Amino acid sequence: MAAVVGMLFHNADIEFPGYLSKELGIRFSDVPNGMNGLFSLPLAGLSQIVFAIGFVELAIWPASDYSGDYGTGYGRPFVPNVLEGEELKYKLDMEINQGRAAMMGIMGAMVGEAVTGQTLAEQIASNNLGLFSTLFE
Repeated sequence: MAAVVGMLFHNADIEFPGYLSKELGIRFSDVPNGMNGLFSLPLAGLSQIVFAIGFVELAIWPASDYSGDYGTGYGRPFVPNVLEGEELKYKLDMEINQGRAAMMGIMGAMVGEAVTGQTLAEQIASNNLGLFSTLFE
């Protein structure tokens, strides 16, 4: 969900001020919308993104930790009814399934962009919603 919102924010030209790379003179506003923006980054910048994500995935929040406790302290001591047992397992499974649905959403937006050549915001604005476009006419 955050990925789709981020994509829509960037399509609305809401970007960070300043430089992405001061040495190369690339401003955040110079990065094109959509998937083309990813491939316009310098190799060093793209490598930093991949390294940072890999570090978080492997060192800070490993996927093998299915406890739901990320060490933030959220819920304790302010919420007395901390989940345990089957209810905790049910809620964690629900969260994982919603995360999977969100990943399918961003993948759908990316595939739609690759097929149509339009960003998600352009598809919504032009009512180019594929099979569902006739529903909104």
